[in-house]
Amino acid sequence: MKILSINRTLDQSVNEAINHLAIIPDSAIIREGKPFFIPGFSQKWKYQATIAFRVTRLGKNIAAKFAHRYIDALALAVCTIPLDFEASVAPSAISSAFDGAFIIGEWIDLNQFQNNKNISIEIGGQELSVDISKFAIEETIALLSKYLTLKIGDIIAPASLPINDDIIINTIIDGNINNSHNIRLKFK
Repeated sequence: MKILSINRTLDQSVNEAINHLAIIPDSAIIREGKPFFIPGFSQKWKYQATIAFRVTRLGKNIAAKFAHRYIDALALAVCTIPLDFEASVAPSAISSAFDGAFIIGEWIDLNQFQNNKNISIEIGGQELSVDISKFAIEETIALLSKYLTLKIGDIIAPASLPINDDIIINTIIDGNINNSHNIRLKFK
């Protein structure tokens, strides 16, 4: 299992953002409710929210029109980012692949969004309403599967949300999707 995270805004096209792909190992995942212990290799941290999609089928060279068949759920997720990471000390890939780099909430079945494509997201007091199509998940799956085999359990984070904040030790932050609890962040 792997996490494929693309650092793009909701307004950028998938093709122009593919150069900002991070392949994150599953060891970087913290499940909902577990604390994030701030590593000592950086003194300043922030978090960046995203929506993650769960892959449920093995696939390669998937056409965009069939991509919806390869995902079944979404969740609110957070990438933890070291702000003063020194690339001279460790490879820059470590800045997105360390243990605890990706915190994920509870999976929500995509069928819940069949009639209403607009979702409201709230995390740490910041709110956003967004159309799911802005994540361009079908185009993202088609592009990624040209180069990589998607496997059952893989996670795709196709775009960053404009929700981020500094990480402060001993804080708890809750996140909701459509007014339902989805993630709790505990920073220690």
